[in-house]
Amino acid sequence: MINGKRGDRQDHLRNHISSICNSESALVVNNNAAAVLLSINEIASKGDVIVSRGQLVEIGGSFRIPEIIQKSGSKLKEVGTTNRTHLSDYSSAITKNTKLLLWVHTSNYVVKGFVKSVPLSELIKLGKQHDIPVMIDWGSGSFLDMKSLKIANELPVSSLMKHKPDLITFSGDKLIGGPQSGIII
Repeated sequence: MINGKRGDRQDHLRNHISSICNSESALVVNNNAAAVLLSINEIASKGDVIVSRGQLVEIGGSFRIPEIIQKSGSKLKEVGTTNRTHLSDYSSAITKNTKLLLWVHTSNYVVKGFVKSVPLSELIKLGKQHDIPVMIDWGSGSFLDMKSLKIANELPVSSLMKHKPDLITFSGDKLIGGPQSGIII
Protein backbone atom coordinates (compact mmCIF):
# COMPACT_ATOMS: atom_id res chain seq x y z
CA MET A 1 0.00 0.00 0.00
CA ILE A 2 1.39 3.41 -0.93
CA ASN A 3 0.06 5.70 1.78
CA GLY A 4 3.19 6.50 3.74
CA LYS A 5 2.31 4.06 6.52
CA ARG A 6 4.28 1.01 7.51
CA GLY A 7 2.73 -2.23 6.30
CA ASP A 8 2.62 -5.64 7.92
CA ARG A 9 5.37 -7.95 6.61
CA GLN A 10 3.09 -10.96 6.87
CA ASP A 11 0.39 -9.42 4.65
CA HIS A 12 2.62 -9.83 1.59
CA LEU A 13 2.96 -13.57 2.09
CA ARG A 14 0.00 -14.84 4.13
CA ASN A 15 -2.57 -15.06 1.34
CA HIS A 16 -0.13 -16.45 -1.24
CA ILE A 17 1.20 -19.20 1.01
CA SER A 18 -2.26 -20.06 2.33
CA SER A 19 -3.52 -20.39 -1.22
CA ILE A 20 -0.63 -22.64 -2.29
CA CYS A 21 -0.89 -24.83 0.83
CA ASN A 22 -4.69 -24.83 1.07
CA SER A 23 -4.48 -23.56 4.65
CA GLU A 24 -6.47 -21.11 6.75
CA SER A 25 -3.52 -18.84 7.35
CA ALA A 26 0.27 -18.69 7.27
CA LEU A 27 3.10 -17.06 9.19
CA VAL A 28 6.71 -16.69 8.06
CA VAL A 29 9.55 -16.60 10.60
CA ASN A 30 13.35 -16.77 10.33
CA ASN A 31 13.77 -20.60 10.04
CA ASN A 32 11.95 -23.87 10.67
CA ALA A 33 13.53 -24.37 14.09
CA ALA A 34 12.00 -21.02 15.10
CA ALA A 35 8.67 -22.06 13.58
CA VAL A 36 8.69 -25.27 15.63
CA LEU A 37 9.75 -23.50 18.84
CA LEU A 38 7.20 -20.69 18.52
CA SER A 39 4.38 -23.12 17.68
CA ILE A 40 5.09 -25.50 20.55
CA ASN A 41 5.55 -22.59 22.96
CA GLU A 42 2.21 -21.11 21.97
CA ILE A 43 0.23 -24.35 22.08
CA ALA A 44 1.88 -26.45 24.77
CA SER A 45 3.82 -24.25 27.19
CA LYS A 46 3.82 -25.90 30.64
CA GLY A 47 2.14 -28.98 29.19
CA ASP A 48 3.17 -32.32 27.73
CA VAL A 49 4.16 -32.81 24.09
CA ILE A 50 3.89 -36.43 22.95
CA VAL A 51 6.35 -37.54 20.25
CA SER A 52 7.44 -40.93 18.94
CA ARG A 53 11.02 -41.83 19.96
CA GLY A 54 11.70 -42.60 16.32
CA GLN A 55 10.98 -38.95 15.48
CA LEU A 56 13.30 -37.28 18.00
CA VAL A 57 15.53 -35.96 15.26
CA GLU A 58 18.28 -33.39 15.06
CA ILE A 59 17.33 -30.83 12.44
CA GLY A 60 19.50 -28.39 10.51
CA GLY A 61 21.90 -26.24 12.50
CA SER A 62 22.05 -28.95 15.20
CA PHE A 63 18.66 -28.08 16.68
CA ARG A 64 17.24 -31.15 18.39
CA ILE A 65 13.53 -31.78 18.86
CA PRO A 66 13.91 -32.63 22.61
CA GLU A 67 15.82 -29.38 23.21
CA ILE A 68 13.31 -27.30 21.24
CA ILE A 69 10.46 -28.78 23.29
CA GLN A 70 12.34 -28.02 26.51
CA LYS A 71 13.08 -24.44 25.42
CA SER A 72 9.39 -23.94 24.64
CA GLY A 73 8.53 -24.46 28.30
CA SER A 74 6.88 -27.79 27.53
CA LYS A 75 7.67 -31.29 28.72
CA LEU A 76 8.66 -34.01 26.26
CA LYS A 77 6.77 -37.28 26.61
CA GLU A 78 8.41 -39.96 24.44
CA VAL A 79 6.35 -42.91 23.22
CA GLY A 80 7.20 -46.13 21.43
CA THR A 81 10.71 -47.18 20.53
CA THR A 82 13.23 -46.01 17.97
CA ASN A 83 11.91 -48.45 15.37
CA ARG A 84 8.30 -49.12 16.40
CA THR A 85 5.53 -46.86 17.64
CA HIS A 86 1.85 -47.86 17.79
CA LEU A 87 -1.27 -45.75 18.14
CA SER A 88 -1.81 -47.38 21.54
CA ASP A 89 1.53 -45.88 22.67
CA TYR A 90 0.12 -42.39 22.04
CA SER A 91 -3.28 -43.26 23.53
CA SER A 92 -1.87 -44.59 26.78
CA ALA A 93 0.44 -41.55 27.18
CA ILE A 94 -2.39 -38.98 26.99
CA THR A 95 -3.19 -37.31 30.31
CA LYS A 96 -4.89 -34.11 31.41
CA ASN A 97 -1.49 -32.41 30.96
CA THR A 98 -1.17 -33.37 27.28
CA LYS A 99 -1.32 -30.25 25.15
CA LEU A 100 0.12 -31.40 21.81
CA LEU A 101 0.73 -34.46 19.66
CA LEU A 102 3.81 -33.79 17.52
CA TRP A 103 4.61 -35.73 14.35
CA VAL A 104 8.12 -35.06 12.99
CA HIS A 105 9.20 -35.91 9.44
CA THR A 106 12.36 -38.01 9.50
CA SER A 107 13.66 -36.61 6.24
CA ASN A 108 17.35 -37.05 7.05
CA TYR A 109 17.36 -40.81 7.67
CA VAL A 110 15.49 -44.06 7.12
CA VAL A 111 15.04 -46.93 9.57
CA LYS A 112 14.53 -50.22 7.73
CA GLY A 113 13.50 -53.69 8.79
CA PHE A 114 11.26 -54.33 11.79
CA VAL A 115 9.59 -50.90 11.85
CA LYS A 116 6.17 -49.40 12.47
CA SER A 117 4.99 -45.84 12.67
CA VAL A 118 1.56 -44.35 13.18
CA PRO A 119 -0.01 -42.99 10.01
CA LEU A 120 -0.64 -39.28 10.22
CA SER A 121 -4.38 -39.73 9.58
CA GLU A 122 -4.68 -42.00 12.66
CA LEU A 123 -2.75 -39.59 14.89
CA ILE A 124 -4.95 -36.69 13.79
CA LYS A 125 -8.08 -38.77 14.48
CA LEU A 126 -6.74 -39.55 17.98
CA GLY A 127 -6.03 -35.86 18.57
CA LYS A 128 -9.56 -34.91 17.57
CA GLN A 129 -11.03 -37.62 19.86
CA HIS A 130 -9.18 -36.11 22.83
CA ASP A 131 -9.38 -32.46 21.70
CA ILE A 132 -5.57 -32.27 21.50
CA PRO A 133 -3.96 -30.35 18.63
CA VAL A 134 -1.72 -32.25 16.21
CA MET A 135 1.30 -30.50 14.75
CA ILE A 136 3.51 -31.70 11.90
CA ASP A 137 7.13 -30.63 11.60
CA TRP A 138 7.54 -31.37 7.89
CA GLY A 139 11.20 -30.33 7.73
CA SER A 140 12.18 -29.16 4.28
CA GLY A 141 8.67 -28.75 2.95
CA SER A 142 7.60 -28.75 -0.67
CA PHE A 143 4.92 -26.91 -2.62
CA LEU A 144 5.08 -29.23 -5.62
CA ASP A 145 4.80 -32.97 -6.10
CA MET A 146 8.54 -33.53 -6.53
CA LYS A 147 8.10 -37.23 -7.31
CA SER A 148 6.15 -36.44 -10.47
CA LEU A 149 9.06 -34.23 -11.54
CA LYS A 150 11.49 -37.08 -10.76
CA ILE A 151 13.42 -34.80 -8.37
CA ALA A 152 12.60 -36.15 -4.91
CA ASN A 153 10.02 -38.27 -3.13
CA GLU A 154 8.50 -35.55 -0.96
CA LEU A 155 4.79 -35.02 -0.46
CA PRO A 156 3.71 -31.43 -1.02
CA VAL A 157 2.39 -29.60 2.03
CA SER A 158 -1.05 -29.32 0.40
CA SER A 159 -1.28 -33.16 0.49
CA LEU A 160 -0.70 -33.11 4.26
CA MET A 161 -3.44 -30.52 4.65
CA LYS A 162 -5.97 -33.08 3.37
CA HIS A 163 -5.60 -34.83 6.76
CA LYS A 164 -6.51 -31.54 8.51
CA PRO A 165 -3.71 -31.22 11.09
CA ASP A 166 -3.88 -28.19 13.34
CA LEU A 167 -0.45 -26.88 12.32
CA ILE A 168 2.35 -27.66 9.91
CA THR A 169 5.81 -26.11 10.06
CA PHE A 170 8.48 -26.38 7.37
CA SER A 171 11.46 -24.60 5.86
CA GLY A 172 10.77 -22.03 3.21
CA ASP A 173 14.25 -22.15 1.77
CA LYS A 174 15.41 -25.76 1.43
CA LEU A 175 13.34 -27.01 -1.49
CA ILE A 176 12.01 -23.76 -2.95
CA GLY A 177 15.25 -21.78 -2.66
CA GLY A 178 15.56 -18.18 -1.65
CA PRO A 179 16.14 -16.61 1.75
CA GLN A 180 16.16 -18.70 4.90
CA SER A 181 12.71 -18.90 6.45
CA GLY A 182 10.34 -21.07 8.42
CA ILE A 183 6.65 -21.29 7.58
CA ILE A 184 3.76 -22.05 9.92
CA ILE A 185 0.42 -22.96 8.35
